[in-house]
Amino acid sequence: MLHPFMGIEQWDRIGLSVEESAKRLQRIAYVDRRCMNLEAGHMTARPEYEVKGALARFTWQDAEFYNQFRNRCKQLRMGVRAFEKCPDDALDRLMTAILESSNTLNLLVALFEVLKPASINAVNRYLSEAQPLVDEPTIHLLQHQLIDRKGQMVWGEQAIAHFMEAASREEKEKAESWKQYIQALLQAAGGIDGCEDQIPVNPSLIVNTEPFQLPFTSTRDNRFQTSVIKMKGMTFEDNDEGRFLQMMLSRYFEMSPAEGVAYVHFSTEGKPWSFYYDTARHCWDEVRHCWFGEAALRSKGYDVHAIPNWTGWYDMTSQLFNKDEAYTHLTIAIEKAAMKYPPGKREEWEFCRDVAKDPLMTTFQDFDWADEVVHAGFGQKWIIDELFQGDNVKALDAAEDTVAKRAVYMDSIDKEGNVPPPSRFAGNY
Repeated sequence: MLHPFMGIEQWDRIGLSVEESAKRLQRIAYVDRRCMNLEAGHMTARPEYEVKGALARFTWQDAEFYNQFRNRCKQLRMGVRAFEKCPDDALDRLMTAILESSNTLNLLVALFEVLKPASINAVNRYLSEAQPLVDEPTIHLLQHQLIDRKGQMVWGEQAIAHFMEAASREEKEKAESWKQYIQALLQAAGGIDGCEDQIPVNPSLIVNTEPFQLPFTSTRDNRFQTSVIKMKGMTFEDNDEGRFLQMMLSRYFEMSPAEGVAYVHFSTEGKPWSFYYDTARHCWDEVRHCWFGEAALRSKGYDVHAIPNWTGWYDMTSQLFNKDEAYTHLTIAIEKAAMKYPPGKREEWEFCRDVAKDPLMTTFQDFDWADEVVHAGFGQKWIIDELFQGDNVKALDAAEDTVAKRAVYMDSIDKEGNVPPPSRFAGNY
C-alpha cells in the first residue's frame, strides 16, 4: 500500500499557527538581511582577497534567503510593510555590533561561531515544530536553504582556523572576548527566533566598538601591489596574444567593480527591496568575473600576486562619484554599452572561441556575456526607468557625464599613482 501522504511523516503533529510561523520566519529573515548588508560593507573593508570573495557570495546567498522569506510571509498573511520592520530591538543591537567588528578574525568569529550556527538552529527548530502537511512550502524552502547555510559554515570554520593559526595570543584573547559579547547579545534577544530565554547582557562582557565606515580607498592584503590606473606600466604585444592577455587581466581586475557595487549596495538608503536584491547579485557576479580571470591566468602559469592589482573602480566610487553616479557609470556607460556588436561582449566571446581558440576562456566569456545582459537590465531598471523615469536620453547624457568625470579624475593622478586630495573629489553618499 502506498503511503497516504507521499512519505510525509508526523502528519498528525499540531504544529505552528500561521501567525507564529510568520513571526519566526520574519526574525530569521531580518538577521539574513542584516547579514547581507554587513557582508557587503565588510567585503570592501576586509583586505584579505579570499575573504572579499566569500563575503560577496554570502551577500548574494543571504539576499536569496531573505527574498524567499519575504515571499513566503506574504502568503502567511504578513504584509510587506510589517515584514520589513525590525522585529526586535535586541536583534538590531546584535547585528549592529557584528557590523562594528574591528577586524577580520572578530568578524568571522561573530558570524561563524555565534550568529550563523544560531540561524541554523532556528531553522532546525522550525522544521521540527512545523506541521508538515500545512506548511510544506516553508519546509521545502528551509530544507534547501540549509544546503547553503551549512556550506557557509564549512568555509567559515576553515577561515577561522586559518586566521587563528596566524593570530597572536592577544588577538586570540580579544576574539574570545568579542565572541562572548556577541553570544550575550544573542541571548538577550532570546535567540534568532525568540524562542529561548532572554538573558540580559552582563555589563562585564560589553566590548566598546566604533561605528563601521566604508574605506576611502580600496583595501588589499600585503601579497598585492595595487594601482589606481588600470594596467599601469604594462606593455602588450600588438597582436592576438596581446589582446588575449589583456582580456584575462580585464576579468581578473573586476574585484574593484565588485567592491564598487558593494559600496553602492551598503551606502544607498531608501530604495525598494529589489534594488538591494539586484545589487547583491551584481556584486557576486563581479567577483565571479574576477575569478574567471584569475582562473584563466593561473591556468597559463601566471603568478596573480605579481600583477599590480587594479583598485581604481572602488576608489572612483568612494572618492569621485556622487549618489547615483557610480551605478550609472557601471551599468549604463560600461555594461549597457557592452551590448553593442561589434565589439562588445559577443565579439569578446567569439574572439576567444575562433581566434584565441582557448576553451576555458571561451566558457568564461560566454557566461560573462550572459551576466552582463543581466547587469544591463539592472541599469535599465534602476537608472533609466527608476532614476530618470524612462527617459533614455537623459540617462545616456548622465552616463556620458560620468565618463568625462572619470577622465578628469584619472588625469589628476600623478606619475606615482597618488590620488588627488580627498577635498577635491569627495563622494556624496
